[in-house]
Amino acid sequence: MPEKQLKIESNPPSDKTKVRLDAWVTAISSAGVLFLTAHFLYSFGVFVKPLIDNFGWSRAAVSGIASIRNLTTALTSPIAGTLSDKYGARRLILVGIVLCGLGYLLASRATSLWQLYLFLGVLVGICNGITFSPIIATVTRWFGGKSALANGVASSGISISQIVLPPVATFLIAWRSWEIAFIILGGAAWVLGTLSWSFIKNPPAAARQPQKPEAARGKPEVSPLFVKDYTLAEAMGTPTFWFLFFIYVFNAVNFQMVVVHIVVDAVGAGAAAGAAALILTIIGITNTVGRLGISGLADRIGGRIVLALCMILQAGILYVLGRANDLGTFYIAGAVYGILYGSVQPIVPALSGDYFGTRNMGAIFGMLNAAYMGGAALGPLLAGYVFDITGGYYLAFVITASLAAVAFVLCLLLRRPERKAASV
Repeated sequence: MPEKQLKIESNPPSDKTKVRLDAWVTAISSAGVLFLTAHFLYSFGVFVKPLIDNFGWSRAAVSGIASIRNLTTALTSPIAGTLSDKYGARRLILVGIVLCGLGYLLASRATSLWQLYLFLGVLVGICNGITFSPIIATVTRWFGGKSALANGVASSGISISQIVLPPVATFLIAWRSWEIAFIILGGAAWVLGTLSWSFIKNPPAAARQPQKPEAARGKPEVSPLFVKDYTLAEAMGTPTFWFLFFIYVFNAVNFQMVVVHIVVDAVGAGAAAGAAALILTIIGITNTVGRLGISGLADRIGGRIVLALCMILQAGILYVLGRANDLGTFYIAGAVYGILYGSVQPIVPALSGDYFGTRNMGAIFGMLNAAYMGGAALGPLLAGYVFDITGGYYLAFVITASLAAVAFVLCLLLRRPERKAASV
C-alpha cells in the first residue's frame, strides 16, 4: 500500500509537465498555421497593381476582394466557434488549411473578377473564419485564465506574416508572375500548414472545466458565487461581454485605419514611398513584440490593468500620428503603436475565457472576432471618407484616438460577471 501511494504521488509532476509541454507545442504550432493561412490582409496589397495591370480592372473592384474576405470571415467566425466547441477544433482547422490552399491555387487560374471574389474572398475568408477563432479558443482552454502570453504566441503568426509575406510575395511576382506567387502561397499553406496542424492537440477534459475566481479558490466556505461556463447567449446578456466587444471593435477600427493609410499619409507629409513603406514593417515587428512581451505581463499583474494602460497610451500615440509631419515621428510613433495594438490582441480572448469559462469559448470568441472583422472593415473606410472631405488625415486620427479613450473607460468598467452556480 505505501509503495502504491508513492507511485501515485510521483506520477502527477510528470503528467503535469507533459500537459504543459503539449499546451506550448499547441500554441507554437498554431502560430505556424496562422502564419501560413491568415496573411491575406497583409500580402494581398502587393497583388493589387499586378491584377489591375493584367486585367484592367479598377482599384475599387480589386479592393472588393479584401472586403468580401473580411465579410466572409466575420460571418463564419461565430459559426466556426460554436462548431469547435461541439466537435473539437482540429478538424475545422484542417478544413481551413485545405480551403486556403485551394483558394490560392484556383486564384492562379482566374480569368474574371467574380472568380477572385469566390476563390480569395469567399474560400480564403471561410478559412480565416474557421481557423482563427477555434485556434484561440483551443489555446485559451489549454491555459485557462492565464492565457494571454500563450494567445500572444499563437497570434504572433499573423503579425510575423506582416513582416515576412509582403516582401516574399513581391519577390515571387517580380521573379515569375502573380500566378506563380499564388501557387506557391497555396502550396505552402497545404504542405507546411498541415505539418504545423499535426502538432496541435485538443486540451484534456480537465482544461475545459469551469474555474472559480481567485476569491473563491481553496475556500469551500465561500458562498458559491463563481463563474461557471457561460453559453454565448448568457455571455451576451452581461455588460462584461459588450465592454469586451466594443474594446475589440475600436482596436480593429484604429489598427486597420493605420495600416491602410499611414504610408500614404507619410508620403503626403513629404516622405519617399520606399521610406514610408518601412513604417508598416516597423509596426509588424513591434506588433509581434507586443503580443509576445506585454501579454506575458498581463498574466502576472492582470489583463484588465494592462488592457486599460494599452488603450489610454494608444489614444495618445494616435493623436501624435495625426500630428506627425516628419518621417522620424512616423517611425517612432508607429513602433510604439505596434506594441500597444499587439498587446491588446491576446488579452481580450484571455479575459473572455477567464470571465465566461472555456467550455463555450469558441462561440463566445467567435462572436468577438466577428465584431473585430466588422471594425476592420470600418477603419479604412472612415479614414478615406475623412480624407475626401477634409483633404487630410488629422481628423481621422483624432476620431480613432477618441475611440481608444472610450475603450480605456470600458476597461475600467470591466468586472467579472458573478452568479449563483447551478451546482457546486
